[in-house]
Amino acid sequence: MVLNPDAQLQAQQEIDLVLGTGVLPHISDRERLPYVNRLILELLRWRPVLPIAIPHQCFQDDVYRGYNIKKGTIVIGNMWAMSRDEKDYPDPEAFNPDRFLDPKVPPLPAFGWGRRICPGIHFGEASLFITIASLLATFTFSKRRDFDGNYVEPVIEDAPNSLVLGLKPFEFEFAPRSEMHRRVVDDGI
Repeated sequence: MVLNPDAQLQAQQEIDLVLGTGVLPHISDRERLPYVNRLILELLRWRPVLPIAIPHQCFQDDVYRGYNIKKGTIVIGNMWAMSRDEKDYPDPEAFNPDRFLDPKVPPLPAFGWGRRICPGIHFGEASLFITIASLLATFTFSKRRDFDGNYVEPVIEDAPNSLVLGLKPFEFEFAPRSEMHRRVVDDGI
């Protein structure tokens, strides 16, 4: 959200309009917050947690796009390449939740696919929703300011040599959106 304040603001406006200002979201609100859901889909696409999928072994001979894959072959899906496929995601480096307004744009299978899809997919998606929606409902994330009050542009870098994509630490600020939001957070603790 630090790099995409317009998306943050749009999500906050949707939450306030649909739920009311200072109201924490519930799982039952998920269908009522389509922009927040698109934002989560875009987060999963833009920065997939796993750049490559979990390896699988073919249980029978197969052909994929003209390639013969023999039984016993280990195959690994390249989530990073999938998330950067310009055919599905034009301008893939841009953070754009509205790309998912087009029903032909597929969500990235962040939890896998097929018979071996993550059995915790529904729990994971619900957890992402409630965490992200609650944070957006109550806090604003922004670039850090220096001693003169100027915004400091964060350096966003991947952590090296990791099977899980993570970012190197970077500085930012977050604060309750208002005194009322601060009370909502305090009351929820």
